[in-house]
Amino acid sequence: MITYMGRVQGARQQEGRSGPRPVEEWDQSLLDGLRDDFRSYMRLDLADSTGRSYDSQERQYRKFCVRIVKPEVPDAEVLARFVVGRALNDYKLSTIEVGVAAISRWAADEGLFDAEQQSLASHKLVRRAMRVAATHAVTSVNQKRPLSRADLRVLVKHLHSRRDFIGDRDAAMFLVGWAGMFRSAELVGIEWRDLQVYEEGGEAEKGVAIYVPYSKTDQAGEGAWVFVAACEEEKEMCPLRALQRLRKWGSADGKVFTAYAGGVGMKKLTVGSRLKQDLRDAGVAEAEQYAAHSLRRGGATHAARQKIALRKIQMMGRWKSDVVRLYLYAAPGDRTE
Repeated sequence: MITYMGRVQGARQQEGRSGPRPVEEWDQSLLDGLRDDFRSYMRLDLADSTGRSYDSQERQYRKFCVRIVKPEVPDAEVLARFVVGRALNDYKLSTIEVGVAAISRWAADEGLFDAEQQSLASHKLVRRAMRVAATHAVTSVNQKRPLSRADLRVLVKHLHSRRDFIGDRDAAMFLVGWAGMFRSAELVGIEWRDLQVYEEGGEAEKGVAIYVPYSKTDQAGEGAWVFVAACEEEKEMCPLRALQRLRKWGSADGKVFTAYAGGVGMKKLTVGSRLKQDLRDAGVAEAEQYAAHSLRRGGATHAARQKIALRKIQMMGRWKSDVVRLYLYAAPGDRTE
C-alpha cells in the first residue's frame, strides 16, 4: 500500500493532474488492496508515528493471545486480561493506554465490538481493568498535568493584573490554547489574518474561528478551521476578549503571539517555559508539573467532564485516532470515566 501511495503522489506531480480519475482508470494494485487489505487504507488518517506505535501494540496483543491460547482477534475479555498483565509486569500506564486505543481501533475497523458500546475501550471489563492498571502500573514521571479551568482562572487573573504586553499576550495565548486544544507549534504559528471574528448571533455563535494551516496529524497539509467560543458569563476567561485586548498592543499583521509588542513570532518551546513561570508567579502549586501540552490536555479533560462525546472532542482537538483518550484524565482514578 505504501508503495502504491508513493506512486500516486509521483504520478500527480508528473502529470500535473488536478481532477479525479474515473473508476475504469484506477490502478489495479489499488483495487486489489481495497479488496484484500482494506484495513491498511483505513489507517491513512493516522500520523506515521501513531501508525507504527499501533502496529507494535497489535503485535504484542497477538503474542499475548498465542500465550493464553486465544484467537488473535480483538476481544473485551482478552484485552482486559492483557491490560492487567501489563500492569503487573511494570508497563507504564501511558503505554497500556496506547495499547487499549490501538486494539480498540482494530476492533472498530473489523466491526467486532459490541454495537451497544462506543468502542471496545468502553466495555465494562476493559474499564475495570484500566482501574487496576491505574493503581498498579508504572506512572511516567514525565507525564504533564492537564491545566484545570480553576487554575487557568487564577493564572489569567494574575496576568491581567500586570497590565503590560507580556501579561496580555500570555493570557490570550493560554486561553486560546486551552479552549482550542492547540499544540504549541500551532499556537505560535497563528497569524492575525488567520482569525475570523464572530460577534453577532446567539451565545453559541460568538467567538473566533482560527485557521491552522498545518499540524502534526495533518499529513496532507489540508489545514483546518478551529472555532473557539466566546465566554459571555465570565468575561475575564473569554478567549475572544483576550485576543482583542492583545491586538491593541501592536500591528494587525503577522504573528499573533510575538516575543515583544510588534516583534518577531515566538518559538514553540517558549510556550511551556512561559506557562511554568506564570503559574509560579500566580502562586499555583507544583508549577513544574505543567508544560505546553497541559493546555491541550486541560481543554480536552474539561470538555470530557462537561459530558461532551469523545468523537466530538477528537474532532475539536484534531486528533486522528482514539489516542485522544490519553489526554482526558487529570488523575488515575478518573481514567475510565
